[in-house]
Amino acid sequence: MRSVQIALVAGLTLVVIAIGVTLSRAPLSVAGTNSIPAHPPVGETRGNEQSCQQGGTVPQSTSVIRVSLSADVGPKVSLRVLFGSRVLTQGERSAGWGEDETVSVPVRRVSHTVHNTLICTTVGPSVEYFQIRGTPRRAASPRALGLRGVLLRIEYLRRGHKSWWSLASSVAHHMGFGHAPGGAWILYLLLALMLAVVALASGLALRELR
Repeated sequence: MRSVQIALVAGLTLVVIAIGVTLSRAPLSVAGTNSIPAHPPVGETRGNEQSCQQGGTVPQSTSVIRVSLSADVGPKVSLRVLFGSRVLTQGERSAGWGEDETVSVPVRRVSHTVHNTLICTTVGPSVEYFQIRGTPRRAASPRALGLRGVLLRIEYLRRGHKSWWSLASSVAHHMGFGHAPGGAWILYLLLALMLAVVALASGLALRELR
């Protein structure tokens, strides 16, 4: 019985530590874009393509690049950001992403702001046609354009300056919208109920194991 108690306490402690560490980090925020509008889908492809275009300014500390590709089950996506002939940063997203209007690709953190970049996007083979959002390079049907026929919308993301802890009141305030009754207290009530459920479930588990 004592070993079960120790295991339960250790497990709950690890969960609390993991939540604390996660909330102490800052969320990603958009630090810049390549100024291409995020139009509805204008192209389609089944992958196995590469396209290069002007990437504009890549802000300092960029660690994720978001590209306007949309798929149910997305293929592998690789990115390279070039400054002249030098690879400024690069990264890839494994196949399996989807159900979104963009794909976020983690890249090696950029140490300083760089202007006039070139970004090359490579997508692997796909079992289905998936959509490309951005601005067409020429007038044609979506499948005729493919990846090379569209200027992709690109967003550069980096960690913000505020942690999730410091944003808690703002998040609670926004989550309180659209309810009747509304207010930030709803989130705090839900958290209290969740803690109560965890406490009751832990108590019942220990009692049943006696």
